Amino acid sequence: MTHVLIIVSWLGVANGAVISTQEFTSAERCDAARLALVEYAKARSSDETIRPICIQK
Repeated sequence: MTHVLIIVSWLGVANGAVISTQEFTSAERCDAARLALVEYAKARSSDETIRPICIQK
């Protein structure tokens, strides 16, 4: 079953929101990518501007 990682990023007032998607073959891979993205955002102090979620397709 395919799972989709949906990423909503806020690029500021001038650029607004951006939505990205990436498909994965399992929930585990999708969640691992989501967690890695959250950790990366925290390291860059931008974790409030990104919202990643995994859903089943």
